[in-house]
Amino acid sequence: MFENTMPRYEILSEESMAVLDKGWRRIVSELGIEFMKPEAVELFKAAGMRTEGDKVFFDPDFVLEQVAKAPREFDIQARNPANTVHIGGNSMVFSSVYGSPFVRRGDVRGDAMMEDYRNFAKLAQSFSAMDSVGGVVCEPSDAPLDSRHLDMLYAAMTLTDKIYMGSVVSGTRALDTIRMSEILFGSREAIEKTPVSFSLINCNSPLRWDDRMLEAQFEYAKAMQPVVLTPFLLMGAMSPVSIPATLAQQMAEALTGIALTQLIRPGAPVIFGSFLSNIDMQSGSPQFGTPESAIGLLCTGQIARHFGLPFRTGGALTSSQVPDAQAAFESLMTMLPTFLAGTNVVMHTAGWLEGALVASYEKYVIDVQISSRCRRSSRPCSSPRRNSPSAPTRRSAPAVTSSVPSTRWSVSAPASTGPSCGTPTTSSAGCDSVARTRSSARARSTSRSSRTTSSRRWMSRSARSSRSTSFVVAPNSATEPQPIA
Repeated sequence: MFENTMPRYEILSEESMAVLDKGWRRIVSELGIEFMKPEAVELFKAAGMRTEGDKVFFDPDFVLEQVAKAPREFDIQARNPANTVHIGGNSMVFSSVYGSPFVRRGDVRGDAMMEDYRNFAKLAQSFSAMDSVGGVVCEPSDAPLDSRHLDMLYAAMTLTDKIYMGSVVSGTRALDTIRMSEILFGSREAIEKTPVSFSLINCNSPLRWDDRMLEAQFEYAKAMQPVVLTPFLLMGAMSPVSIPATLAQQMAEALTGIALTQLIRPGAPVIFGSFLSNIDMQSGSPQFGTPESAIGLLCTGQIARHFGLPFRTGGALTSSQVPDAQAAFESLMTMLPTFLAGTNVVMHTAGWLEGALVASYEKYVIDVQISSRCRRSSRPCSSPRRNSPSAPTRRSAPAVTSSVPSTRWSVSAPASTGPSCGTPTTSSAGCDSVARTRSSARARSTSRSSRTTSSRRWMSRSARSSRSTSFVVAPNSATEPQPIA
């Protein structure tokens, strides 16, 4: 887990936020949101919302009232207490790529196997930059369909001692995750007191929550396990092509999903999710690492903070088919705004390739390096204390009369047998030589202005009379010591 204390990069003005606020309110009240699980519609109907079949029309103030019940921050406990993470605030939590049916190792691209999943779990455990192996890092085709979620969860629980993600394909599989967690952590009460997993609930954009995801959401909310309510938006396909309209749709979908969670069990932890990018308008293929994606990511962070919610977005996303230069710069173009926005949960941190069709071993290592460097560049630069032994000693001196402002620094000179001449030395002969050289230089400069000559004579006398070595350098010089505040 990384504590990102850098200032957040916010690009939405108050006027922009007001426009987006009007947009999502209009969507939920006039267009409505579809919920394909009858129990969800009944919950909203009992709360006073107008319904037409599977569609629910919301009072925006009711939505905000429910959203306010969700906790702003919470912990997710790991099997190893040292790997327990905090969600919200300045915390950033990182997990692997999610949902890839194929795996690439070197030049070989093939179907994912259970052994690949185990390998990725070991990689996640070995890298301190990773907080979780994630969920379906890759879909093991050699494991039985009806039980592979158990195999993957068992591998995540035994090969790592970090947090993990639950299965969301159905309510039954979500319940399997909860029961295995009860075994691992001792009881239902233990996992309800402090959550042990988090799970991805995707909206079937535009404006529809499907039945299978809702079934999983119901089970996790009842057990107080966090769910990441995520609209899946590709501008130009599942949402309008413009960024503001897409953000309004994202807010409508995510907030109504969060409202449902609070109706299921008030106070259940949630994460405002976002997967936002765009398509190529000529080919229709998804594009990643684009400026539009970065702008949407930054706006999402500002929107989530506006509602007081932890949020998930970003990752090392790319459209490249191999771990090449394109893969690296597209991933960095997404990871940089991820840090600038202060994202709390970062899925797809490592291993994403070919638009998530492929989980790559080599790309996993590259992405961990990218994430680690972003961490380093996101740490505030702290200055040494004034009395710190590591801080250079600064001596006060008369201002140097010169046409160019200068900075005067003094450093203690080593012991020598002769007088100091402005350069560290242990030989008096060396000092004599330096003095003669400077005298010759002054003689050749007699045509210069008297002001400059006076300044040089003062510097020469000061250097010969001082017991410390003095350096006078012009600002912006390549040798200028950097001032320490």
